[in-house]
Amino acid sequence: MNSPKQSYSISSTLRVLSVLSLCWSTAYGAATFFTPSDASFIIRPDEVAQVISLPAGTVESAQTLIDAARSNNPTAILLLRPTGNLEVGSAPLALGSDMCLQLSSEAAITTGPTCSAPSLIAITNAKNVSIASTGSGHARIDGGGKEIDGITVLGGGRINVDFLSVTGCRKAAINYKGNDAGAYNEAASVTRCIFKNNGDGLKVDQSAAFVCVDNTFSENTGTALEINSLSSIVAGNTFAGNKTAIRSGSDRGVVTRNVLGDNQLAIELTATSSNNLLSENRGAGTNLSITVEGTGNQLFHNRMRGMLGSTSGGSNNLVIANEGLSLDPANTTIGMFNPPTFANPHSNPVILSGMGRTDISLQGGVKSKKPRVEKKDAAGNVIPMAEGIDTKEIPVDISVVQEALNKASTENPTNVVVLHLEGDFISKTTNGLVLPNNTCVILTGRIMTDLGIPLDPAWKKGAPETQVVLMAKKGYSSFSGGKIDGGRQARFGINAGGSGSSIALVEGVSVVSSAHDGIYIKGRNSPGPLYLYRNNVLGSGGRGIWPHVSTTVHSIANTCSGNRMDGIDFDAHGHNNTALFNISTGNGRHGLFLEEAVHNNLAFGNHFSGNGGSGVHVWNEEVKGNTGSNTIVANICEANRKGVSVGGRAADRTASSNFVFNNVCTDNRVVGISAGGRYGTNNYFSQSVVSLNHEEEIQDPEIAQAFFLNSVTPAPIQP
Repeated sequence: MNSPKQSYSISSTLRVLSVLSLCWSTAYGAATFFTPSDASFIIRPDEVAQVISLPAGTVESAQTLIDAARSNNPTAILLLRPTGNLEVGSAPLALGSDMCLQLSSEAAITTGPTCSAPSLIAITNAKNVSIASTGSGHARIDGGGKEIDGITVLGGGRINVDFLSVTGCRKAAINYKGNDAGAYNEAASVTRCIFKNNGDGLKVDQSAAFVCVDNTFSENTGTALEINSLSSIVAGNTFAGNKTAIRSGSDRGVVTRNVLGDNQLAIELTATSSNNLLSENRGAGTNLSITVEGTGNQLFHNRMRGMLGSTSGGSNNLVIANEGLSLDPANTTIGMFNPPTFANPHSNPVILSGMGRTDISLQGGVKSKKPRVEKKDAAGNVIPMAEGIDTKEIPVDISVVQEALNKASTENPTNVVVLHLEGDFISKTTNGLVLPNNTCVILTGRIMTDLGIPLDPAWKKGAPETQVVLMAKKGYSSFSGGKIDGGRQARFGINAGGSGSSIALVEGVSVVSSAHDGIYIKGRNSPGPLYLYRNNVLGSGGRGIWPHVSTTVHSIANTCSGNRMDGIDFDAHGHNNTALFNISTGNGRHGLFLEEAVHNNLAFGNHFSGNGGSGVHVWNEEVKGNTGSNTIVANICEANRKGVSVGGRAADRTASSNFVFNNVCTDNRVVGISAGGRYGTNNYFSQSVVSLNHEEEIQDPEIAQAFFLNSVTPAPIQP
């Protein structure tokens, strides 16, 4: 059934802070991403919630009240509210399914004088559970220095922990072991918590898409965060004074925009880790130590001073464009690509391990002013128009550049060729500028297009692709800076597709007026990733960024605006792609489109506004299979037609089992969240922020069988 329309205000301060959280400042601490939920229900629109007041005293007394309430109300959501501290004796406080423990700075869980329990709080084989502080300060979970866990979860799913301070637990502050390592719709989260003076901090296993956001880990004598979770997100956390800050054995996880202080070991990627992205993390300390094993892990654009190495093995691990990280010379299991870019045009002779460097420069047409010529009228007054007039030389044909680039590449087969282009260039060929293998281009100026054909040419099946820039087929390549102008003639601004695509970086480029797609990536199946970083993709006749049947593409901090279709479109069985911190606004269709059986993609910290369709649309129209197992977290979706929407076309073309967590969906013209339908089922929406949407906040058709868990307090039935 559809929930009735309700209006819930969200303060302008909260909205401003949410937007500012997308801005990564190196001057302050970690960025923050979590926004307190204001959805209109906890688990379902027709729920029954009962408040259970728990007097201060022993956990045994509180447990008696909880068990009795559950026996009397088997299907109710129990809101457990201690009025003061609860002391643990021989057994932990046991929480079951559909329970919300609402603590405060005045109501803590602590050890009693004769405590012998293995943990303070235990959750076993339970789902839909939250533990949070409802007050203005963190609620305490205090182990009193005993050999104890703070919170243990065994076989749990859909569990949220928020705004706690967990201290003095000599084992682990939180020891979480989920029920199903592949179930995105049983994902869990730990947000805004303080972990201090414990043995280990947070331990996570057997839980897909785990979210660890905006926490502080300090002075833990073991490992602050140990995580083994498919498609997990670790972001906005601060680590200082721990033995080990982060130990990850995750598969396809993202570790981004965290701050690492002086820990004995900053990051350890274990032998079980694979295809994780560590991006834009910052080191607040010096001489950080990082070890990388596993397979296919990537460190991209981190700013951390320290040494990177491995203890025993690993394969296909890659460090690219990091600042301050040194690679242990004895290490042979980690590859390095350090391309000079427009933002960092370094002169380091080593760009790619085992290769030299050759630089060439070409001058294009330049804009200049004629010298000032003073002319006067008959009365002796200076004529204003006599001042210098802007002029420009004829742009240099890109074929001249191509010839010089091919020559340099052929003559220096063991070197990376760095091409510096300055001024205006023009492409009159359908191929555009084709990068040879192992080439880096820095553009200070423009490449324009004149193909001598009508504007906005119609697509014809089998017709050759046309582009302004074609990335290298093999090896490594990069393109940065300047403006790529398709002139509404070249089908693509930058073409980075093809089954033999190189490991590549496109950074700081303005791609405008492509006849169809700004940055096009079709059929990419490279052993290494493609990074799209801080680009502007504007006014394309189709999509802005289009990974189509592609893996692995990381779209980070790009701006996609005014494109006729989607800002970013993950399409047709694409997987292992990420969209992080992008701004996608004013596009004709969706801000981010996940469609046609794509899976294992991740969208975090993006801002989608003013789009003709949804901020994020998860859909399957034509391709047999499921658009599922995607993670969509902490995005702002405002002033679109819909905020986040999910659905599928047929029984064999579905959109099911996705995880949608803590997205801010406000002021959208129709619906904040559309939870699915007959062919879009079993998706999980948690900690949703929905307000001021014009027709409906959360559209929840019963047929969608969607899961919800929000930390809100509707009008309950009093005890």
